[in-house]
Amino acid sequence: MKILRVALAVSGLVVSFAGQAAPQLYNGHYYDLIVNTSGNFTFDEAVADAASRTYLGNTGYVATVTSAGEQSFIYNSVSNITAWIGGNDRASEGSFRWINGPEAGQLFSYTFWTGGEPNNCCNGEDDVVINWGGDGSWNDIGLPSFPDYRVAYIIEYGGSRNVPEPGSMALFGMALAGLGAIRRRKNTK
Repeated sequence: MKILRVALAVSGLVVSFAGQAAPQLYNGHYYDLIVNTSGNFTFDEAVADAASRTYLGNTGYVATVTSAGEQSFIYNSVSNITAWIGGNDRASEGSFRWINGPEAGQLFSYTFWTGGEPNNCCNGEDDVVINWGGDGSWNDIGLPSFPDYRVAYIIEYGGSRNVPEPGSMALFGMALAGLGAIRRRKNTK
């Protein structure tokens, strides 16, 4: 899998989780790793790029990680790649909030910081990356101390405009068929 990612990176293509061609589904939301081989993204560039993408009618946003299950899914999907997630403490030092997606403006309710983080090192770090220590844990970095720090980012699609999963549509169809059968049975009596 690492060889596939390197080959895709060299060719200048966006890399998907585990070499997949489409975003991967977890808990009703779709996720993908976005890599720009011409230099990757600052945090602000990642936010703008995510907002310009859509999948199944949903506008993308830099992922908001709100549970241990979601954390584990993303970590297992990106292996050893450090990437932006959608939060920072730019508005108030030490108060990390999600800046996009359905959780925009909410304080982090779940965290997975690398030991000693967040530490606001070197005159200030505000933005959050996942997989800092190779174990999926988070670090604060970026503005204002490292304004040119560039990495991939995790995009998430979901929220208020989610398209139902195919399994949901199948269940809905079976329910309609069952109602039709009941109606036919009543009409024949």
